[in-house]
Amino acid sequence: MSTSEPKASHAKVHLAAPDRLIWIVVGAILVWGIWAFGSELMLNVRLASQVQALRAGNAAIASQNEQTAKQLSAAGTAGAMEEAARKEGYTRAGEQVYVIVKPSPAAEQPVAPPNVGQQAGKQVSGAVGAIERWWRNLWH
Repeated sequence: MSTSEPKASHAKVHLAAPDRLIWIVVGAILVWGIWAFGSELMLNVRLASQVQALRAGNAAIASQNEQTAKQLSAAGTAGAMEEAARKEGYTRAGEQVYVIVKPSPAAEQPVAPPNVGQQAGKQVSGAVGAIERWWRNLWH
């Protein structure tokens, strides 16, 4: 009666059993549902942040539009037109024009006090000389 083959066990797992198959299908449906809900939630969050960024951009553009409208209305005034014409060199009849110009760089050479920025009759170069020249130009 005894053979070398083991007896079939009743505790053997059958994956194709109907109750196990139902649990596998239910689990797969739950995983798919959670994944679908999560992806839709992430899409909603991403779109909400884009909407917020676009609204902020629209507000900035609206304020720029208001400033531009104010500038356009101010540019249409008689005073603004006269200023623009004067910048182009136009004058009124019989008006005498004075042009104020800056002196040339050669005319405004600063006079350095004696022994500032000089060592033994030589001009100091490098970082120390640059700092001394900056300091001199700061006060003159």
